[in-house]
Amino acid sequence: MLELKRDLNTLPLTWWGRCAYFLSPYKRSNAKKNIDRIFQSSLSPAERKRLCMAYYSHMITNIKEIILYALFSKKYLAKRIEIIGLEYLQDAISKGKGTLVFTGHFGNWEFAPLFFLDKFDSKNHVFYCVRKNLRFAFLDSIFLRRFESCGFKIINAKNAVSQVRTALKNNGIVFFPFDVHPSSKIKNRVTADFLGQETATNISLAYLATLYESCVLSIAFYRTNKKQHVLCIYPEVKGVVNSEYKQALIENTQLYNKRLEDMLLLYPEQWLWSYKRWKNNG
Repeated sequence: MLELKRDLNTLPLTWWGRCAYFLSPYKRSNAKKNIDRIFQSSLSPAERKRLCMAYYSHMITNIKEIILYALFSKKYLAKRIEIIGLEYLQDAISKGKGTLVFTGHFGNWEFAPLFFLDKFDSKNHVFYCVRKNLRFAFLDSIFLRRFESCGFKIINAKNAVSQVRTALKNNGIVFFPFDVHPSSKIKNRVTADFLGQETATNISLAYLATLYESCVLSIAFYRTNKKQHVLCIYPEVKGVVNSEYKQALIENTQLYNKRLEDMLLLYPEQWLWSYKRWKNNG
């Protein structure tokens, strides 16, 4: 049974979040379906309802912050950002074998990372971000341009493995979204447990880490109040050793999913519940 790290009664709700909840029919709300799916046996209907309203409140705040980025100076907004755990990243880089940093759709993932490189001495290092194209081209260009202007080199999620390999060979640091459902067309996928439910999971992260002996870290973004954000870098996920190569990849992939779970459950309302992570949820 999943154990939440926070009291659900303390989750922040906004008027807009409540409205979004009541205006979203259950049949059309992936967020409601996913929350029910994961917490059916561990939360009461009232608790699941509050979690979902808190999620909608969080997402509307995300939209406001993305707009604020265009209206206020980056220096002014940077006061809202705190980074924890930089020593883990510095240690990984010092090993000289490339660094993989996996993350998920936590907090405001389109806002908080934009301030990361300004707070890290990145002059002698190259940072990459694997990104999937958004459905709307004009939004895609805005978000990609913001990340590039902050110093990230963008790797398109399609056929990303070859570019990531090159980056790791040159001791690059690659940010890798790991909570996405892999395409049915790719071969690098296995079935793994995530939040107590089996789902297809990309195995490329484990493959690349094994191939280059690269350190694998994780990072999460959280909003701690209406304005302040934390970027938290977690310690290296130590890979398992197994004489069976494929089994080792599967076990390591499961370890990455477990780390995602731990990060998610700290601030459960701040994950992208409306995403179809489990494809058979209707």
